[in-house]
Amino acid sequence: MVFVDPSAHLEVRLLSASADDAAARLLVHHPGIAGIDAARAFLEAIAAGPKAVLFGTYRGGDLIAIYALTKDGMANDLATIVVDPAHRRLGIGRMLLQAALRRSGKRPLVAQTPEVILPFFKACGFKMVGRRVQPSGEVQFRVGWHAPGAHFKGGTTSALNHLPLNRTADTDR
Repeated sequence: MVFVDPSAHLEVRLLSASADDAAARLLVHHPGIAGIDAARAFLEAIAAGPKAVLFGTYRGGDLIAIYALTKDGMANDLATIVVDPAHRRLGIGRMLLQAALRRSGKRPLVAQTPEVILPFFKACGFKMVGRRVQPSGEVQFRVGWHAPGAHFKGGTTSALNHLPLNRTADTDR
């Protein structure tokens, strides 16, 4: 399944293994990823997970953003979302959250985020549901959003089609 935003010239699709190097270069811009080796390890962990999928956002054939979803009990977990610094503050992150909500369907969408990214999630309508101090001393926040019928800036999820979080329904292009 491919999601295309013609007005922004963006295409969101499953990320193939051939894009791992480009995805790792993007992941180093995430505050929770410390270097290219950690980024590659994160990608390997996502690929090995039976309930995880990684999506890439392309503009003109270039990978400019990624997000990963995993099934976590009764919810879907947004394992990561990162936009290339050159493409930030253009609404791409918000569009990816909306795409993740569509894929989440009736399941709540949750994420764990460092404090520096918390304002982004709050601005997009997520609510803080928890706070945890990591062994490193860093504070992580748990945010969530129950999608069906919820309102977000720019629309409502009740008008969105249910797209299952399912590897077999999606194909690489």
